[in-house]
Amino acid sequence: MSEVNSGDAPTGEVKVKSEKELKKEAAKAAKLAKFQAKQAKQNAESATTTEKQVKEKKEKAVVTYNVETPAGHKKDTTCPMPDSYSPSYVEAAWYSWWEKEGFFKPEYNLKGRDVLKLTPEENFIIMIPPPNVTGALHLGHTFTGAVEDEIVRWYRLNGKVTLFGPGCDHAGIAAQNVVEKKTS
Repeated sequence: MSEVNSGDAPTGEVKVKSEKELKKEAAKAAKLAKFQAKQAKQNAESATTTEKQVKEKKEKAVVTYNVETPAGHKKDTTCPMPDSYSPSYVEAAWYSWWEKEGFFKPEYNLKGRDVLKLTPEENFIIMIPPPNVTGALHLGHTFTGAVEDEIVRWYRLNGKVTLFGPGCDHAGIAAQNVVEKKTS
């Protein structure tokens, strides 16, 4: 047995450690040494991994659509596609074609019907709420817009004349508070 002056024993008295306590301390010291060796090994590996990652990091090339497309004509899609999604490639040359085809114009004379003579049952009108003045948009805003869009498309598919028009502020009090705080 070993004699040690521990903090529990009053000064001058020596506490004798049992064999069980000595084994426990030895096991604890061995475990600590093993942990420190493992930490040192991980630190060494992470340093080499970081160096490898920096070397292997490649710049992703931006793929653009370079095929000459006259304004208002449909985009030529027979050329090879890029390996991954590239918005500038996918969306190039479509907008002018959409405008030419009249996709943004309302259908006033759908199937020979005069818009001014339609009954309310032949129309479907819904307002698009504007974004919040607070600027804090969340997933609920996206979900609401998607559901409203699907409803309008459903009614249009069923032969109704639809209008999905921009609306007015639907959160007047909250908007007023935000504007007042920003202007004061």
